[in-house]
Amino acid sequence: MPKFLYRVKNGPLEVLEGIIEADSERAVINKLARQGYCPISVKEGSADAEKAEIYRISAKRLANFTRHLSELLNASLTLYNSLSVIENQSENKNLKTIIKALKGHIKDGKKFSEALKNYPGIFSELYVNIARSGEESGSLDEALSNIADLLDKDEDMRSKIIAASAYPMLMAAVGLGTIFILVTFIVPRLVNMFVEMEAKLPLPTRMLIAISGFARDYWIWMIFFTGSAIVLFRKSSLNPGVKIKLDRIKLGIPVFGALIKDAELARFSRTFSMLLKNGVPMLDSLKIVSGVITNSAIKEDAGLIYEDIKAGSSLSNAVKKSRSFPLLAGNMIVVGEEGGFLDKALLNVARNYEKSLELGVKVITSLLEPAFILIMGLVIGFIVVAMLLPVFQISLISH
Repeated sequence: MPKFLYRVKNGPLEVLEGIIEADSERAVINKLARQGYCPISVKEGSADAEKAEIYRISAKRLANFTRHLSELLNASLTLYNSLSVIENQSENKNLKTIIKALKGHIKDGKKFSEALKNYPGIFSELYVNIARSGEESGSLDEALSNIADLLDKDEDMRSKIIAASAYPMLMAAVGLGTIFILVTFIVPRLVNMFVEMEAKLPLPTRMLIAISGFARDYWIWMIFFTGSAIVLFRKSSLNPGVKIKLDRIKLGIPVFGALIKDAELARFSRTFSMLLKNGVPMLDSLKIVSGVITNSAIKEDAGLIYEDIKAGSSLSNAVKKSRSFPLLAGNMIVVGEEGGFLDKALLNVARNYEKSLELGVKVITSLLEPAFILIMGLVIGFIVVAMLLPVFQISLISH
């Protein structure tokens, strides 16, 4: 049955949006009218892009929604009533719309996990599978609590990576901006003064004048080539083969590569642990976990682990063969396999990587500031010295 995107008026002020299944556009209009709504627009559209365009919910808001729903279910409210409570309390239009749509599916007799599958732009395969396992085991509240923990942890790791990379980028931007202003505006004025004096300029000053002239004459071309290089890099990175090579290079970058690897492996291990804990079969879990990895080089290694296990290998042996996982992780998984608590072993692996990530971020942020100050001091110091040398030289000659 086709799906239709609709917009309706609920009273004189409120406008609602959603997705509904029906045989035709006319059937949708009639159904909405019977529910007391005034249809504004109805169009057929099952494309994920159209759904995502209507529904945009941040990861933090999704985590809060999931945790709140878990708490209400734990308090013995029905799923429908729990969703109604959150809908009434929420001030976010998109969240209210998606909750209303979920309630509609549940009212039609669908399971919660089946309703979630209609919105892949919001609820990932991981989310749907953990919710399904919770439904099947009769512990949906616990499953949702686990999802919320996972979303919070993932957001926390993402923010740490952003914090570690944003600071040096900001410092670099400020530094380059300062140097650009000095070289293109301040230096040329001083150069004109030296030319008028017909003074013989020392080497550092001549070097600075050459750099300044190049920047002034070719700044448009510099911007053009820089922009072209960025566009070319982004387009080439869409090619799977090129992307894997680039991602392997990223992993080899000193310090930052280790941060990327720690974040990816922490996410892999924690998600894998959560899926196994909630009763999702190992091969299915591995397939889902591969989808949460963003670095294609590590994703490729996860695919090889999947193939090894499919061929009959144990998880620990498959992990030990992987280029991405260190030997320690494989040994911890061996203990978990032998003791029958693989999910806990994977959780411990995740915690180790998370601690390593946190330590790495602290080290980077503590070292980058003095490093940038030193670099900026050397560059600006060179500019100042290059400008002052002719002045001293002229002063000596005049005396």
